[in-house]
Amino acid sequence: MTDTSRTSSRPKARAARRLAVGAALLAAATALTGCTGAIDTTSSGSNSGGISGVIRVSSQTGQPYLKEAADQFQKLHPGVTVQFVQSPSNTYQTTVRAQLAAGHGPDVMFVWGGSGNSMATKTLAQAGLLEDLTPQPWASAMGDTATSLVSDQGKVYAFTSYQNPTGVVYDKDQLAKLGVSVPTKFSELLNFCRTVSSKGIIPIAIGNQTGYLNTEIPIELANTLVYSQDPQFAQKVTTGAITWSGSELWRSALTKAHEEYLQMRDANCFQPNSTGYSDTQATQLVTSGKALGVDVISPAIDDLKQGNPNLRYDMFEIPATENPADTYLTTNTGAAYAVAKSSTNKATAVAFINFLAQPDQMDAASKANYGVPYKPDANTTVQPEMQGVASLYQANKTALWPTNYWPNYEVKQTMIAADQDLILGKKTVQEVVDAIQNVLHGA
Repeated sequence: MTDTSRTSSRPKARAARRLAVGAALLAAATALTGCTGAIDTTSSGSNSGGISGVIRVSSQTGQPYLKEAADQFQKLHPGVTVQFVQSPSNTYQTTVRAQLAAGHGPDVMFVWGGSGNSMATKTLAQAGLLEDLTPQPWASAMGDTATSLVSDQGKVYAFTSYQNPTGVVYDKDQLAKLGVSVPTKFSELLNFCRTVSSKGIIPIAIGNQTGYLNTEIPIELANTLVYSQDPQFAQKVTTGAITWSGSELWRSALTKAHEEYLQMRDANCFQPNSTGYSDTQATQLVTSGKALGVDVISPAIDDLKQGNPNLRYDMFEIPATENPADTYLTTNTGAAYAVAKSSTNKATAVAFINFLAQPDQMDAASKANYGVPYKPDANTTVQPEMQGVASLYQANKTALWPTNYWPNYEVKQTMIAADQDLILGKKTVQEVVDAIQNVLHGA
């Protein structure tokens, strides 16, 4: 863990207005609603509302935007100090959750949308660990999709403004050198892996030692298999029209996705012993030239660029069928931030969240973390390193990680363990699917 502090130099304050937000239901995973218009989160004055003292902000490592935002916030509020406590992605959840349970957690923290893990917004809200942020001026302007992911029982508990594409980020020059093309069909993907691996290069590195990455490729495959058949699937599970445990489409997609995952393994798509590599080690395989690409969520592009700034990167989504038109881009909720119920400096903590919700800060955060708005418009720009998935995003052919909609984080933990056993040959596809569906029973 690292702890860094920053102090400030010039004043400005905030004001808050109250606007209740009802529980938002998803219009669809493929018709996402984004932020609208400018949000006035500031007012004139000097340190009004008790904005002073020290706040502690916890996040995963690799959040450069937060440090820049803190510098600006402290300049606006003389006497305010923002202390950062960062930890690696594979320990962040357990570390901060334990601190919150003990009553000495951070004031502001990075959280996830939905209920897919122990640091997801709904999970924390239901445990009574988060401050209600419904009265804040940005709470009614996030859009239906974003609001639904960071709300519980009609109350907003976190701020989020963008989503992150998930897929294979690869070295464009290495691709050309190897004489292969981006695959658009599943059969092409298998041939792509065989060809690249035969030349001594790992086609797609994966860091399966980092828990959730065990599930990433099966989820990408399953999303295409589900949403190509039913673009309204997310809306239906959210409203209760269908259930995860009762949907034959979901079960068959989950089964086929894991069968294809094994086919990819057997086609040498991944490095040997992928469970022995962390997310960081997997990206290093690309930056060192040992791997062509790595399957990641888009913020990892920053790690790749820092690891080797001389490489040119692009991204593709893994195809799951023989029809390129079926492919959907899997996305995850971008960085979300919440205030701990136990914070001893709530006025300053909330003020910091409100600062992050200003339009210029939202734009800076999205760019720094390689995010895109929940819904594209004519002015949306996709960064060069994600141009390969831009057409899917701009066509609204996107589907959020299902973990955002699952009833509790036990489902994700079960899938992580089961998928690790699958890739190691310790479980069959049927056993994996049964394990996941058993935890989803009734949901």
